[in-house]
Amino acid sequence: MMTWIRKHWRGWIRFAAAVLFGAGLFCGYWWFYKLAPLRKTLDSEWVALHAPRVYWREVQKGIHRGMWFHDDAFTVGLYGDKVWAEWIMARVEPGTGMGCVGEGLTHSATAMKYITNHDLGEEANAWLSWWRENKSKTQVEWIADGFGKHGFEISLPPGYGQVPVLLKILGNPETNAEYSLPGGIKYNAFRALRDSGFNPVEYALEHSSVSSEIKSGLIEYLRMERLWPSGNGIGILSFGSPKDDLGWEGRPLPPLVTTRFQVIANAIVFGLPVLGAALFLLSVRQGHAEI
Repeated sequence: MMTWIRKHWRGWIRFAAAVLFGAGLFCGYWWFYKLAPLRKTLDSEWVALHAPRVYWREVQKGIHRGMWFHDDAFTVGLYGDKVWAEWIMARVEPGTGMGCVGEGLTHSATAMKYITNHDLGEEANAWLSWWRENKSKTQVEWIADGFGKHGFEISLPPGYGQVPVLLKILGNPETNAEYSLPGGIKYNAFRALRDSGFNPVEYALEHSSVSSEIKSGLIEYLRMERLWPSGNGIGILSFGSPKDDLGWEGRPLPPLVTTRFQVIANAIVFGLPVLGAALFLLSVRQGHAEI
């Protein structure tokens, strides 16, 4: 036995080295690629230091790398469009659930409720049936239809006369689950106003005498605008446009942050020391050779 071990130990060591090398590559693939977006979006400090559109970019990157996290559905619902609705429905299987403990994408029903402005529960069959009939429509048409289902005839973008209706939706005080409006309806009422250029201060000044429900709606609008301003540049409906406060978004980049400049800078920072070390080693070897 000892003779066999002495004869083959090098081969076993090479095999173990190959296994460890492969395991390292596999772990690196998961840590630096698959889990990289999640390591950012789950870090509260990282989230606090980055703009919402950067956070949304990382969430999308993680999902497309096969890592649909439990809470991603809420972000997709807030900022996703028809493309995301198509992506979700392409992965929904008949007879499954789309809620917290569903067999597929957790809370994907919540995402669809906000994207489409419809509330069909958390069963896949109901959503698949609705999808077959409505997948050819635009997101704006879905949202308008959703208002209609709740008795609100609202065209998008809304006319000036429809502003009070949308504000009443936002100001709805009902807390009873049977009569209260779904969160998706309120969120899309807010978006309909925001993306049509609604100015709450001007409206309040022009309408000093309004119902308590509309006053509540104005307050709720201001609260939601702090959370989801159009300046974030995400979650904007097709008839809206983000305000011009996106920093360098869509503008020529300063040379310092361009890819070309950073490649050159890194080449200098790392290349010069490596070149210096190589020359030093070469000189040492030449010295030993002369001796």
